[in-house]
Amino acid sequence: MSDELAVWLLGEQESLCKDTMYRAPNMLPDEVDLAEFLALAAPIVGRPRSERLSSVQAWAASAIGGDALLAEDWLTILRVLDEEIGERLAGQFPAEQVLAHWREVSRLLSMARIEAAKLTGSMAQAGLLEHTVELRESLERLEKSKSNFVTVGAHELRTPLTIVEGYANMLRVETAADSPVQLYLHGMENGLLRMKEIVGDMIDVSLIDLHSFELSYQRLNIEQIVRMVTDNLQAHFAQRNVELAADRFKQAAYTYGDPQMLVKALDKVLMNGLKYTPDGGSVRVSAKPTRMDEIYANISGYVRLQIKDSGIGIAPENLERIF
Repeated sequence: MSDELAVWLLGEQESLCKDTMYRAPNMLPDEVDLAEFLALAAPIVGRPRSERLSSVQAWAASAIGGDALLAEDWLTILRVLDEEIGERLAGQFPAEQVLAHWREVSRLLSMARIEAAKLTGSMAQAGLLEHTVELRESLERLEKSKSNFVTVGAHELRTPLTIVEGYANMLRVETAADSPVQLYLHGMENGLLRMKEIVGDMIDVSLIDLHSFELSYQRLNIEQIVRMVTDNLQAHFAQRNVELAADRFKQAAYTYGDPQMLVKALDKVLMNGLKYTPDGGSVRVSAKPTRMDEIYANISGYVRLQIKDSGIGIAPENLERIF
């Protein structure tokens, strides 16, 4: 990932310098100075902290020296550069890569700003910036520890669940078919199934947090995926007398995705729709082509799936937090 980011930074070097200096005019450093900084920064993005720090300190000593006014201007330029890179990454990379790339660049730029701040004589500002970097890294370590704990806990839960499931199966075999105990066993098995789903969700979420969640992209027909999921869920909806319908797609909906994860995502959202829709209601799946300017020979653009139910809905203040 660091190599990809380094190549991208060098490729965007000229336009980044131009746009940054346009937003930060009348500075002592010019585009050439900024280009030299980016040429230094690109190869060390993502490298160990000690290596980044020594390179940035050497840059600050040679490029800024003891000139406080020059250091002040560099503080402004580095801040604007950080914003420019963030905006440009968001427009050129998938969402899951943008945050990771921007985080690596921002760490390096924070180091450069700390060194520049030290040379302005504003030790308070330098100390604050350094504390901010340390706090960010501490939070990241905390998040990683939390995700590791969830992952280990979820895996450990699988063993006792498997044992309970095995004993439940043995009891079912050894219990008469007309015994009321069969009803209790059925409830136990449903609870075990739900617990296994929750454990699976916990593992998936922890993998996402640890950036270890991998998608297996392949060409697929999204309409076939939708119809397979809705067909499998019809029995659940029939029990509640809730209509589950999937509109016909208006065009061949071939795209790229991970079919297993798409099935899981659709299943979750549709069952959530059933959960919050009163008996006699409806849940409908439809599709709309989008970003049609990006159609290629082997892919018919993008498809936006829309799922609408007649349930209670979500309070507007909770939409951003949920999605």
